[in-house]
Amino acid sequence: MGRKVWTVAQLQTFLRRARLDRFFALWVLEATSGIRRSELAGARRDRLDLEAGTLAIEATRVSVSVDGKVVESDGKTENARRVLALDPFTLAALRSHVEMLERERAEFGPDYRGSGLLFCWEDGRPLHPDTITRRFKKLAASAGLPEIDLHDVRHSYATAGRDAKIDWKALSKRIGHSDVAFTMKQYVQTDLAADRQVANTLAELIIGGTLASIDIGRATSGATHAKANDRPTGRESNEDPAA
Repeated sequence: MGRKVWTVAQLQTFLRRARLDRFFALWVLEATSGIRRSELAGARRDRLDLEAGTLAIEATRVSVSVDGKVVESDGKTENARRVLALDPFTLAALRSHVEMLERERAEFGPDYRGSGLLFCWEDGRPLHPDTITRRFKKLAASAGLPEIDLHDVRHSYATAGRDAKIDWKALSKRIGHSDVAFTMKQYVQTDLAADRQVANTLAELIIGGTLASIDIGRATSGATHAKANDRPTGRESNEDPAA
């Protein structure tokens, strides 16, 4: 059974539903970059360059299953630490998000608990990674979308890249894979629909023309009749059938 992904249209439906959510910029960033939940939770404001239109991914925040404690790290691999180019829409969403954070910092004054994180609560408190998942599930359900995991949005992004014929090396680097071969193994023609498309396209190429006009029913009937009249002689029946 293949992994569950959303289509591009379904990703758009989700973003329209999330338009008024506090973390709209987070959902846009996830949908347009395919970064991991830990990278979303660990993204820092000072690594967002609004002028250059980039976001440096250098830290992650993961929750430990024992007691839900959040642990910070500096990225799980060298390839995970990377600089993302941001498209105009994502950049605009993040710019608006930063402006909101600045207003909130001013309103809270000395009570603001600045964490330096790009995605946080109104008073500056860090956003728990598990909260991202719960919020995602709630928004997706309210939008009437098929249920998928947050990590599957990452797969949806990579699958969209595959279908758009994006260069594998560039796609692999953007989503933080250390190996291009791993990216290809995960996303090249892994689902039945994609395999069927290949089958139909090549069959049309190979069987097109004169073969396409053959009446399959008559051809099959003729083959059955011929088989009945083609029983082996005594000598032939004693020969090795594999010869």
